[in-house]
Amino acid sequence: GAAFLIDYGFPAAEYYHPQRHMGTVMCHQGHRADGDPLAEVGRKDITAHVDFTGIALAAQDAGLNVLGYASQGRFLINCGLPGLAEAAGVAERARAAHLIHEHEMGELFKVIALGAGEPWEPMGFAQGDRSHTL
Repeated sequence: GAAFLIDYGFPAAEYYHPQRHMGTVMCHQGHRADGDPLAEVGRKDITAHVDFTGIALAAQDAGLNVLGYASQGRFLINCGLPGLAEAAGVAERARAAHLIHEHEMGELFKVIALGAGEPWEPMGFAQGDRSHTL
C-alpha cells in the first residue's frame, strides 16, 4: 500500500530559504489573502506550506519508503490526465489545465508517495521525480 500526500510546499532547501524568513503563513478570507493570522480571528482560514523533506524524513524514521516526489502537474500528466481531458467538455478541460499548468496549481502543489514493504514506482513519478531534492 501507499499514501499519497498532495499539498503546497517545498523541499527543506527552498522551505528554509532566507527569503522566507517570515515563514509561509497565509490567511484567506473570501478571495483575499493576507499574512496576519491575528486580524479578524475566526473569520479566515490560516494555512502554511509543507516541508516535504521533513515529511520524507519522518516517514523514513517510521519505516516507510519515499516512492516519489513531483509537482502535481507532472504527476497528473504522468497519470494521463491530458488524455482523459481530451474526451471531456470545455469546462472540464479548463479545470484540468488549471490543475497541471505550471503557473497555476501544477507547480505550486506537490505530490509525495510513501509506502511500506518492497519499494515500487507509481506511474505518477515515471518522469520528473524530484525525490533527489528531498
